[in-house]
Amino acid sequence: GYSEHQTGLAFDILQGSSGLLIEVEPEITWIKEHAHEYGFIVRYLEGETEITGYKYEPWHLRYVGNIAESVYQSGLTLEAYLGVSGGDYFR
Repeated sequence: GYSEHQTGLAFDILQGSSGLLIEVEPEITWIKEHAHEYGFIVRYLEGETEITGYKYEPWHLRYVGNIAESVYQSGLTLEAYLGVSGGDYFR
């Protein structure tokens, strides 16, 4: 498979016990602004499908450890930050 979930470094954030993915404010804003403080990044950024191969998923976090702050501050996708090509899974 191609899912980052298989690495053990990625997960999706759900709304309580509903099983629904978090897609609403203010939770999404908080996640975007603070995930890096805990070593995570929002993995699939809005408007970056051509680079990542995935549509925007504000609920999908990826652990990147001590580079999280730098990735966040750069505003780049993980692929662009690392200088690697992304997937074409969305197409």
